[in-house]
Amino acid sequence: MIQIINATSKTDFDAVRELYYETWQAAYAGLLPASFLAHLTKARWHPETQWRTLLLAVTETGQIVGVCRYGKARLPKYSGWGELQSIYVLPAWQHQGVGAQLIRVSQARLAAEYDRAYLAVLDSNLSAQRFYQQIGFQLTADVQHQQTPDGALTTVIMTTTF
Repeated sequence: MIQIINATSKTDFDAVRELYYETWQAAYAGLLPASFLAHLTKARWHPETQWRTLLLAVTETGQIVGVCRYGKARLPKYSGWGELQSIYVLPAWQHQGVGAQLIRVSQARLAAEYDRAYLAVLDSNLSAQRFYQQIGFQLTADVQHQQTPDGALTTVIMTTTF
């Protein structure tokens, strides 16, 4: 049984960093340049700085198996909107409803402050796009391009209303 809880200042953030690292390696293999993934370290993530808007999926034994961050829109174009900023579930716990639970709780939190929310997802990550559509997000024509030292990244924006 999985429970969705709020992170606190006393959360095991090393476990959260490990979760981010492991899920990025699995989720983005073949979607992001291998050179980019090879250079990632756990030090890349700083969940302790956003603990107030961080949800955790934990097992009965306290293992953190999923994480979701939400908050106000970071893109100026969506000022006044909420944003589902990230969601990651350990590979062994995927396809068991953990991600859907995390999103439902984050949507409830966002709906308390915003009428609409968005998320950005890699344009090549079709499985994630299908998942978000099942949760109620709609694909838009808004495409974001970002140049990194390892190559270009293209994300699409998906939106939902509450």
